[in-house]
Amino acid sequence: MTEPRVTMINGQRTLVLPRQSGLPQKLPDLLSAMENFGYAFRDDFVARGTRTSCEQLNEHRMRTWREGRWWNAHAFRVYGDAASFRVVEAGQLLLRLERCQDCDAVCVRDVSFEMNAGARPARLRNLKTGVERIAPPIGQRNIVLGWYSGKRRAGREYK
Repeated sequence: MTEPRVTMINGQRTLVLPRQSGLPQKLPDLLSAMENFGYAFRDDFVARGTRTSCEQLNEHRMRTWREGRWWNAHAFRVYGDAASFRVVEAGQLLLRLERCQDCDAVCVRDVSFEMNAGARPARLRNLKTGVERIAPPIGQRNIVLGWYSGKRRAGREYK
């Protein structure tokens, strides 16, 4: 059996697994699907380093590049480690794409809002009118769904 591959991302050890997600196989396909909904955040920048700098340092310098919605047609599993996984349900997801400033690798995160199990709802009271509301316990996910390679063939650029 081969040794698990571990890399450093933003100073944290991260287990690297083979592609197992339901994301489109190529990044341009994901971007075109997200463009249908429009982007909530967009920051185009030019990668200044090289892929070898990331390989030698074994660390990526990630920066938020795009944030927007994507329609997930089928539920799929996302593995946290070799033994645990989480099912991402079909439907609309809020995705954050983080791109390496050196090699152009892209990390895709699900940052959709969801109900937090076991959390208590918040009581909100309007001090002027005295009306009280109860807000549901909502939190934001932060799940890495997948990666796109940082190999820049033919000097490709994403805009």
